[in-house]
Amino acid sequence: MRTFIFALAAIVPAFAIDRAGAVDEPPAFDIARNCNEETSGSITGPKSCTKDETDAKNQLTKSWSSYSASQKKECVGESSIGGEKSYVELLTCLEMAKEVGRQ
Repeated sequence: MRTFIFALAAIVPAFAIDRAGAVDEPPAFDIARNCNEETSGSITGPKSCTKDETDAKNQLTKSWSSYSASQKKECVGESSIGGEKSYVELLTCLEMAKEVGRQ
């Protein structure tokens, strides 16, 4: 039984556990890996990408609780499409969802 509960806890995203009283915070994305992959062969390089992603992560940390659970679920899914996980895309999606009043 303990193994099942541990396994379940390992696969359930943090934002989905909020109702149970757990800390509700943005997902953990690997900024360095994503920026290296995103900027390979690019003119801009990973330094600019890393700054943008870090700034977006910091903003998300401050404003995370202002978004609904359904907005978080939808936008985390959208920002993770294709294996690239971007805080900039997640923040943009959440701001747009809030702007149009999506629940």
